[in-house]
Amino acid sequence: MEPTDQELMEAVQRDAPGAFESFVGRFQRRFYRIAIRYLREHEAALDAVQDAFLKIHLARSTWEPRAQPYTWAYRIVANHCIDLLRKHGKAPSQSIDDEEGPLHGTLADPAAVNPESAVGDLEVGQALRRALDRLSAPQREILILRHYEDMSLEEIAAYKRCPLGTVKSSLHRATRSLREVLAATEGGFHDAL
Repeated sequence: MEPTDQELMEAVQRDAPGAFESFVGRFQRRFYRIAIRYLREHEAALDAVQDAFLKIHLARSTWEPRAQPYTWAYRIVANHCIDLLRKHGKAPSQSIDDEEGPLHGTLADPAAVNPESAVGDLEVGQALRRALDRLSAPQREILILRHYEDMSLEEIAAYKRCPLGTVKSSLHRATRSLREVLAATEGGFHDAL
């Protein structure tokens, strides 16, 4: 039986044999999606994830069992990517237009549905990506964390280091803004939300 994230992180803290390798295997794809969203270059994202795993390993003693391991590590990965962007004089990017981004392919697989439905899903997905890009960075981030990274509200609150109520109201405002943008620019695709 696979250990839970909590159990795995406890094993990492104890330096149990193979624990960190299991941790890397469990989270490397998710962390790559984070890095590519910020850095937008495949090689840079791979390097950033490798560096972030090193930072996670070095910081493993600071993890506390009340924190979700993914949320704790997500902060390290995201902060590392932001630091890299600042170092190179670039603003943090969370654009989701590229094919490597976390939103690519999140709609129904066209092969699994009829052609008319696939075209409709593609149009809605493109409209959604354009609308998300028009939101402020904080609104875009909270929607991505909730709906594309599948973080719970509690995990988002831990990641953002803010009260749960703040997360709920921010998510509500971001969803409302997204609907408004879709209604104004995409001719009614807001009904898809």
